[in-house]
Amino acid sequence: MNRYGVFISGGALCVSLICAAPACAYLDPGTGSMIVQTVIAVVAVVSVSVGVFWQRLRSFFGKGKKEDPDDK
Repeated sequence: MNRYGVFISGGALCVSLICAAPACAYLDPGTGSMIVQTVIAVVAVVSVSVGVFWQRLRSFFGKGKKEDPDDK
């Protein structure tokens, strides 16, 4: 996308946010539960991803688990 396309897209986004009509929406109790489950899932995925990345990074630099010759 060229520079002018970015400006046009950004301008269209700003206009649509400024001219938005109020929404008459109903949020039932199940929606709150779904939001809580989504937040918990995101936290779990991020923590596992960071753990896997950290372990790979440590093993790449040689500070991962090394075998002890006395354990055999």
